[in-house]
Amino acid sequence: MNLKNIKRLKVRPQNENIAKAYKKKQNLKIELNKKWLPVIYIVMLVICIFLNVTNNSLDLASVLVNVAMFIIVGAIFIYAYRRMGRIDKIGEDFHVAIDYIKQDYARRKCLLWDEYKTDSRYGIFNEPHLRNTYIDYVEEMNRLEQEAPNKYRCDIEDFINYQLIDDCVEKGRLNLIPGAMTGLGILGTFIGLSFGLQAFNTGSAEEIANSIGPLMDGIKVAFHTSIYGMIFSLTFNLIFKTVTEKAYHKLDEFIAEFRRYVCPDARYDNESVELEYQRQQIEAISNAQKSLEDSLVPYLKTICDLQQEQNELLKDTVKR
Repeated sequence: MNLKNIKRLKVRPQNENIAKAYKKKQNLKIELNKKWLPVIYIVMLVICIFLNVTNNSLDLASVLVNVAMFIIVGAIFIYAYRRMGRIDKIGEDFHVAIDYIKQDYARRKCLLWDEYKTDSRYGIFNEPHLRNTYIDYVEEMNRLEQEAPNKYRCDIEDFINYQLIDDCVEKGRLNLIPGAMTGLGILGTFIGLSFGLQAFNTGSAEEIANSIGPLMDGIKVAFHTSIYGMIFSLTFNLIFKTVTEKAYHKLDEFIAEFRRYVCPDARYDNESVELEYQRQQIEAISNAQKSLEDSLVPYLKTICDLQQEQNELLKDTVKR
C-alpha cells in the first residue's frame, strides 16, 4: 500500500467513534422513526397507570395482568429497538458511502473501480455486515478479472441488497412482533373475562349484586388489554415498516451512485459480452461456410465439365 492510500485511510471511519464524528461534521445523520417506539410504550404505560389509579375498586389480579403484559411488551420492544438500531446504522453507512463516492468522483472525474477495488477502500462502510459483504464483492470481482479478464463481472446488488438488510436485523423475527402484540391483547382479554366470571356468583340477588363489581373489573381488564395490544401492534408495524423502507431507499441510492461513478451494472456488461460472443460465432460460421464454398466450387465445376463431356461422348456414340 502506498503512502497516498495510507493517508486516505485516515479520513475514512474505521471505528464507531470516528464514524460518528464524521457523520456529525458532515451532517449525515439520518433521522429514522425507531425513537418513537419507547415513546409509544411510555405513553401507554402512563395511560395504564392512570386507569388503574383512578379505579375505585383496585383489583390485585387486574394489576398483575397489566404488569405482566407491559413487562413482556417492554422486553419485546427492547429487542426490536436494538435490531432497528442496526437498520439505523446501515442507513447512515449508505449515506456516508454515497458522500464518499461523490467526493472521490469529483476529485478524479472518472470511474472509481480501480481505486475502490483495493483494501484502502474497505473503509467505505463501518457496519460490520456491510463491510464484510463489500470485501466479498471486491474479492469476487478481482477473481473474475484474473480468471476471465474483460469478460464477466458480478454486480454490487448481488451482494449488497434487501436480503442483506433483512438478515442483519433478523426481519423474520421482527415481522412476528405485531402478531405477538395482538395475541397478548387477546390473551389478556380472556384472562380478564375469566377473572370476572370466576368471581361472579349466581346465588341470591344480594350475592349477584355483590359479584357485579368484580365482574366489571374483569371486563375492564379484558377491554384494556385488547386496546393495549392493538395499539402496540399498529404502532410497531408502522414504525418498523417506515424504518425499513427508509433503509431500502438509501440502499437504492447507494447502488445507483455506485453503478454511476464506481462500476457500471455488470448485467449489461455481461449481456454485451454474450452478444459479442454470439456475433463472433455467427461470423466464424459464415467465414467457414464461405471458405467451404470457395474450396468446393472448383471441384464442382470440374465434375460438371466431366459430366458434360461424358454426355457429349454418349450422344456421339448413339449417333454412330
